[in-house]
Amino acid sequence: MCRSHQCHIVPPHILEELAKRGNISCKKTLNDAHRILARRNSALNDLLIRDAIPGHGDRLVYDSENGYEQQVKLVRKEGEGPINDLAVNQAYDNSGFVRAYFKESFGLDSIDSKGLDIISNIHYGKDYNNAYWDGDEMTYGDGDGKEFTNFADAIDVVAHELMHGITQFLGNLEYRGQSGALNEHFSDVFGTVIKQKFLKQTLEEADWLIGDAIVTKEFPGVAIRSMKAPGTANEFDNQPDHMDNYYSGADDNQGVHVNSGIPNRAFYLCCQEIGLDDCALIWFETLKVLWRTANFFDTLKMLLTTANTLKEKKKVHDSAPEAVARSFFEVGLTLEVA
Repeated sequence: MCRSHQCHIVPPHILEELAKRGNISCKKTLNDAHRILARRNSALNDLLIRDAIPGHGDRLVYDSENGYEQQVKLVRKEGEGPINDLAVNQAYDNSGFVRAYFKESFGLDSIDSKGLDIISNIHYGKDYNNAYWDGDEMTYGDGDGKEFTNFADAIDVVAHELMHGITQFLGNLEYRGQSGALNEHFSDVFGTVIKQKFLKQTLEEADWLIGDAIVTKEFPGVAIRSMKAPGTANEFDNQPDHMDNYYSGADDNQGVHVNSGIPNRAFYLCCQEIGLDDCALIWFETLKVLWRTANFFDTLKMLLTTANTLKEKKKVHDSAPEAVARSFFEVGLTLEVA
């Protein structure tokens, strides 16, 4: 998840709670946060003036060799076959699946829509308990084997983090308050969509969990988050599933990680009515027209506008606008309240 402008799959409060229980690896992972945050902030500040580098969305996988640097040793690049390192092959294959999904589904040319190379760094740090997008590239820890395992192995983790990059270039939602919760929401949406596509699951077969493949039996829960039932994935899961329980405090950049559970639940409900593909199309097209400070009500309005437009073009089910409205009503969000 994202802390300020720093995108990790495991939110800081989970690492903090595990550190309190004596997990030294989680404590060390937290200590690396400020350096990564500085790089992420720099990338965002330069976003409007950065030169577009022509590319073909090639995959480049680097081995950090358990150090805390990126692009240390190039071990596999686009078109090369598998090597004798599982994490390398997983980062390569999973990022390729994500790239192919966005290309085939929406015509997106890599992360920035301009052919940006997809750089992955594996074996980052020692027992590093996270994966993150830093504004330019992906980095995966191996996990400590106690609470977390190899992060490059989980397709929803890879999709979630790469989606932060897509959001950065398409909408650049601010990581504070509701806009920050929406940034996390869009990453979870396409994390679960791509996971279901990867596993060839039906809506009924899907577990709607995020990060279940990276937690061990020792971890106090089954996953990092649940889209079907926010607040139930682990002992530290404090996500609400309704606006009645909306977190309005100052912590967590005004609830960036917490309140994403509300639109997450709405997405799950909408999928039950009109299906995964229609919802994915509506959400993706909506992201393209959002802006940095968009809030929940702004997003609902744009989702409804997008759903109506796609309905008129016969690209989604006729009941799509009503399904979107009902799903958000179920979590306490209606346009009349805005």
